[in-house]
Amino acid sequence: MKITRLKKGYVIRVTDTEFSVLDITMQEGRGSGMWVDEDNGHMKPAEQRIITEVNSNKRDWMVVTEDRRG
Repeated sequence: MKITRLKKGYVIRVTDTEFSVLDITMQEGRGSGMWVDEDNGHMKPAEQRIITEVNSNKRDWMVVTEDRRG
C-alpha cells in the first residue's frame, strides 16, 4: 500500500490483493494484526504471500512518501 502526502490530503494506492488483505484484517477484529489462516484456505495464495512477507519484514505494509510536484 503506497500513500502519497499531498499539499491538501493524501492519495492511497492499493492493489486488489492488498485491498483484499486489508478487508480480511478489518473483518477479523477491526484491524487486529492477527493474520492467521485458521480456516485452512479462506485466503488466496497471493494474499497469504503478502501476509507472510509483511510478518517476516521482507515487505512494508504501508509506505508514505511526499509529493515531489512542489
